[in-house]
Amino acid sequence: MQNQSTKSYMGRISRLKERVLNTYPEIDMENAVILTRGFQESEGEAHVVQKAYAFRKQCMEKTIPIWDDELIVGNAGSKQRGGLVCPDDCWSFIDREIDTLNERQYDPFHLKDEDRRLFLDVVKPYWQGRSINEKWEKQMPDVVRTLRNCGVLYIDRKCVRGWGELTADYSLIIREGVEGIEKRIQDVRDTLDLSVKGDFEKMTYLKALSLVADGLRQLGKRHAEKAREMAETETDAKRKQELLDIAEVCDRVPEKPARTFREALQSMYFLHICIFMEHNAPSYNPGCFDQYMWPYYKADLEAGRITEDEAQELLDCLWVKFSEQCLLQDATTARYSAGYPMFQNLCVGGVDENGMDAVNDLSYLVLQATMDVQMYQPSLSVKYNLAQNPDRFLKKVVELMQMGTGFPAFHNDTVGTMMMMNKGVPLKEAYNWNPCGCVETSLAGKQRCYTSYADYNLGSIVEFALNDGKSRKYGCYAGARTGDPRAFETFDKFLDAVKEQIRFVLKAVVEGNLVCTQIVREMECPVASLTFKECIETANDYATGGAKYSMGDGLDAIGVADLINSILAVKELVYDTKRLDMDTLCKALAANFEGYEDVQAMCMRATKYGNDDEAANKMARDMFNYIADYIESFEHPYGHYNGGILPVSGNTPFGMEVGALPSGRRAYVPLGDGISPNQGTDTNGMSAVLKSCSNIPHVRFNQGTLLNQKLDPAFARGEKSVQSLMGYLKSLCAMGIFHVQFNVVDPKVLLDAQEHPEDHSDLLIRVAGYTAYFTELGPETQGDIISRTTQTHI
Repeated sequence: MQNQSTKSYMGRISRLKERVLNTYPEIDMENAVILTRGFQESEGEAHVVQKAYAFRKQCMEKTIPIWDDELIVGNAGSKQRGGLVCPDDCWSFIDREIDTLNERQYDPFHLKDEDRRLFLDVVKPYWQGRSINEKWEKQMPDVVRTLRNCGVLYIDRKCVRGWGELTADYSLIIREGVEGIEKRIQDVRDTLDLSVKGDFEKMTYLKALSLVADGLRQLGKRHAEKAREMAETETDAKRKQELLDIAEVCDRVPEKPARTFREALQSMYFLHICIFMEHNAPSYNPGCFDQYMWPYYKADLEAGRITEDEAQELLDCLWVKFSEQCLLQDATTARYSAGYPMFQNLCVGGVDENGMDAVNDLSYLVLQATMDVQMYQPSLSVKYNLAQNPDRFLKKVVELMQMGTGFPAFHNDTVGTMMMMNKGVPLKEAYNWNPCGCVETSLAGKQRCYTSYADYNLGSIVEFALNDGKSRKYGCYAGARTGDPRAFETFDKFLDAVKEQIRFVLKAVVEGNLVCTQIVREMECPVASLTFKECIETANDYATGGAKYSMGDGLDAIGVADLINSILAVKELVYDTKRLDMDTLCKALAANFEGYEDVQAMCMRATKYGNDDEAANKMARDMFNYIADYIESFEHPYGHYNGGILPVSGNTPFGMEVGALPSGRRAYVPLGDGISPNQGTDTNGMSAVLKSCSNIPHVRFNQGTLLNQKLDPAFARGEKSVQSLMGYLKSLCAMGIFHVQFNVVDPKVLLDAQEHPEDHSDLLIRVAGYTAYFTELGPETQGDIISRTTQTHI
């Protein structure tokens, strides 16, 4: 197995990495202050122009840090590891937690006294009552608020975190530069006439795009100037030349088209940090990196301008840069998704626009960069096409998996293409899909869709069906009033109650989403929109449907196995064998099985999803096709809604809201994650898990489906294990399953890391849709990972 590189440049990478890891995250208030002053200066302009004006002001005034040893430069804020405050989205949780940000246990941030004063004196007074989140809190439908407060829904993402979950067309800025994009803007402007209805609004929007474009230009120029200033006082000859090289690159990009691999990397990264400056959301995705970067690397190699080692060093430097970004979350959210997760999903592999093999030499260098750097970002994904991609590529993927860092997430390229087609994208463009966020499907520069708008709790749905819509934890009626379950004379009556609860919850999600969709029309994103060609051509922002394919948002299920196993247990024990009556089951659930240990034992022995049992497989098919049908029946302003099954770590907090379930699960413990079996219930090996998971209609849950597998360390040893895992991944593709990701780790190591975190500070683990340092996770999330079945055989 190929491990971390021993090349000479690894000294530089180690120093860069160590500096990031040893830098305590800080609240970065600089951008928020500049944004606020920009809005004040531009009062009276259209909101989108104010946003663009303030962004350009940030580019002109923000601190320009260039750290020692860097070859790729740029930072969304002023701190090396900063939590950016975006007050036009959400500022209020900073106000609530201003005295505890540094002391909180999960994802703490240092807040300097001067930044605290700036927040209280400049930021808060202007934005109070103006932010998107405040408008959402006031306008949220009552049914949504009740379900949210009872832990049935998590539905605030768009209004708290900005857009996120989008993939800009990085290739456009690389290929055309700012000047090329400005020409596109001018070409559209030349067609407009103020005497024509609607053209004034278009001119206004193009003004905003022009301000953004100039901001990008100025940011590059300022980095060039800073590098030259530093070179003048640099005494080390080698570093002096490196700074002059940085200046030469930044003088060129992003203003002009990139000519070299290094210029392409730098241009791409400038756009990337600017999107974060606009909205500090957790999921801006570099997309199919090996495809759009390949022409520049190939040309440099052929011209003798670069060697493979030099290219690898640049990539490794960029990988460290990706890990500088820190997601700033409220304390409650951080507890269950700790690790400052940024979800910068970068992918390699798959096919080109003609459906042919897209793997190239750069694909291997990208995999090697993740092997070399071993940090939590970027969130590397692989698109594997069973018919087109070579075994050599798959072998390298498996070698990376065996390192135990949780990378890469593995995606079935054919299913991903079909998911995009199910969203309405034609095949030729669907080939170019990319993973985004956790495991969602996206299309660079063309798709507008909040892929993970809301999570809904399938465990609560079962609880409501057996408790007449009442939450056991909160004692209030939050679901549909489906009646006393003791009156359900047949299994079909019980199943009807479950389905009614599903309809009730999903309808409420849609009600909330339609309100939220209107509110976030004010959350324009001209920076991200700058590389969406149709946004320029129609002079219409991403937020208001300007992308080529604007789609309904994603509604994501959590608790797949809990739903299936609970329905199966009721069917078998109450209706088929009549070993239990409904009254006894309901009493046992209300008591959390205390005094009813015999009932819990029967529930635990009932058929379980994940073991290739036909009854469980059929239940999975029936229930999730039913859910998909219902989701697709609703119309969003931009198309039908889309389903997904990608819980991140939401199965842990959602589990804490749900009482005991007929599956045998006790109250207030994690639900099953993704499409994975419940923890410890999959006893027939990895192949049986795959066969069960293949019954989920993956293509219909076209925002993505997520499968976690925890492997015994034996899978990290020997050529036989490599071949076994390669065969397993090929089988997954043949079965039509979309995704899998592995933790290859000894459970004893995880237990020791809980007891002695100081000895395991570099232990990377795959949580769900993201990788984090295990010791930074909350105890509930750590426990969930430890409890997952450790697979010892395929």
